[in-house]
Amino acid sequence: MTPSDPSADAAPFDHLHLNGEPVAYRVEGARTTAPNDLVLLAQDTDLSALAPWAAPGFAVVPGLPAPAQQALQAGLADLLRQALRAADCPVGPDFDIRHYHHAVGEDPARHLAVIAQTKAYDLSRLPVAPALLEGLVGAACGQAVRAHNPHVGEAVFHLRIVRPNRADHNPLHRDAWLPRYHDALNIYLPVAGSTARSSLTLVPGSHHWPESAVERTAGGAIYHGVPYTVPGVLRPVRPLTIIRPNPGPAEVLVFSPYLLHGAAANLNHDATRVSLEMRFWQA
Repeated sequence: MTPSDPSADAAPFDHLHLNGEPVAYRVEGARTTAPNDLVLLAQDTDLSALAPWAAPGFAVVPGLPAPAQQALQAGLADLLRQALRAADCPVGPDFDIRHYHHAVGEDPARHLAVIAQTKAYDLSRLPVAPALLEGLVGAACGQAVRAHNPHVGEAVFHLRIVRPNRADHNPLHRDAWLPRYHDALNIYLPVAGSTARSSLTLVPGSHHWPESAVERTAGGAIYHGVPYTVPGVLRPVRPLTIIRPNPGPAEVLVFSPYLLHGAAANLNHDATRVSLEMRFWQA
């Protein structure tokens, strides 16, 4: 798709409903050309095709064995503490990362300094062997997978940090609107502060929707004044049913990156949400 009139930059709707609550939604960016009936997943590798959850496009599955899951979460929490210290926030070894927003305070430079470190880690820094998560995801989808992106030749993981009542989350989008994320499968693993009011949101079944089902920005969206690399939904053409699967601390959410997801506002009163995000491709 190519951009149409670059001046067409106002969002056609201004709120979503999450668990019955209206949440502000403001996306800006040039619209694409007229929608078409292309289904992106129909022309790519569908790693959800053999799974019992192929129709909704996601599942909450048991996580790693308890010692490994806990070691992973503890190690990821420590990576965040290290990032805070490097951003001039001197937190101790037992700092509760749910209080991240208190540590960075109102200084946007500190938050951005942390994000610059946590947005992508080399897989060698994962606190557990990557093969453990590859095995978990492979079992969930019924196909062998590996945490290596063949499109760009990288193997990384991400720590997502979403402060309460801040626009730290992406707009509604498909990862597959970016070519480097084609053919993949995603996981969302809670680390801290992930609740029924803060966890990732998605639209079940939308991985099989044609592009004509939503209007989106042509390039990276501006969401609540914050620029993102991924395009964002400007207006849904068909009704959106947005849910929070809300995996528990011993669970993992596995989902297709072709699903509409994001806009996961953290409605916790006083807890930052931290999660592990990783992608997997056919082995």
